[in-house]
Amino acid sequence: MSFAHEELERLRAFAKRRLSNPHGQQLAVYLGGIDWRRALDDRPLVPWDMSLGFHTPYWGSFTDEQRLALNHWTYAMMYFRIGDGERFVVCSNQVVADLIEPLEPELANLLRLETHEELDHIEAFGAIFQAVQARHGFVAASMPVKPLRPLFVSKPFVRFLTRVFGADFVVTYYFGRGLVNHMGKAFETRVASFDEGSAPLTKLSMLHTVDENRHMAVSRMMAACGYELLHRRRAQSALYEAANHAMQRAVVRYTFSDRVTTSQERRMSHAMVPRMTSLSTVDPATLAACIDAHFDGVTGIEHAKNEFMPKFNQRLFERACLTGDEKRMWFELLNSLQRNLRFFPDGWRPGDGVVATPFDDEGPSALAS
Repeated sequence: MSFAHEELERLRAFAKRRLSNPHGQQLAVYLGGIDWRRALDDRPLVPWDMSLGFHTPYWGSFTDEQRLALNHWTYAMMYFRIGDGERFVVCSNQVVADLIEPLEPELANLLRLETHEELDHIEAFGAIFQAVQARHGFVAASMPVKPLRPLFVSKPFVRFLTRVFGADFVVTYYFGRGLVNHMGKAFETRVASFDEGSAPLTKLSMLHTVDENRHMAVSRMMAACGYELLHRRRAQSALYEAANHAMQRAVVRYTFSDRVTTSQERRMSHAMVPRMTSLSTVDPATLAACIDAHFDGVTGIEHAKNEFMPKFNQRLFERACLTGDEKRMWFELLNSLQRNLRFFPDGWRPGDGVVATPFDDEGPSALAS
């Protein structure tokens, strides 16, 4: 039995377990049944070292209320970005589910279950985002997003990619999604275990990580067995090979380039932070300099990602069913596009071997269902 077939069998068994108990965590229901809004009055939402401006010389000049606003902004900004990614997952999962339905109806239903969970996440964290807006008096109607976002987050666009590239796009998508899963989990694991925060909201983040651990497992298994699940549609022509190569490079650049991701966070912060009530009294030039200094340096979130991601990304790379040349392309391009992030263990390159990791197919064993 091939390695890819073993991964497909593992994914089928995973789907059977998940679909036997499909109700999930229901984050929006949980949030609706607890009193969480009072926590916004005086409690931090993320570890203090993740706050915008914490590692800059300007932090000491802010009042306690202003520091709280900068802390809450980090939470709002990160969950806005996570929610934006989840909207693309909703779109892509629906298209891929339709694609694999004739071959694997149970796996299609697993992807649809993920879609329902992502919609639940968007609703729950969207409610908190709105409450943070009300608490700090800013309006995010014109929140900056990545270029061409409305085009890319659309079923017609994803269907076009599956028609043209078939399994090549499916593997690329879940491989990239796995990397994104690890980035988000690095941030959220710290939030979910933050003792100084609000107990109801830290529990919400913990519940979210449980769902995302399962989604992370699906990303890894789909990236590993995509060509076993779907017949490889790679055409035997130089033109197709060039197009597929360009598609993969475009995915990496758009999703992971520091110039795109950090630029968005910087623009979001410049647009929204000065509108926050407690920060509107700060000298505009000083506040702008603080924001720029924050993103020019190594942020607390980047420190968390660099501690968490490398071993998980190594495991994802070694198991993915991309060719050796494709893995090297991803590896080299990811490293070249990043400024402060460390995606992989020091000295490791694709093909060097796998470091054992203490978690099963549903994420870290402590969170397995």
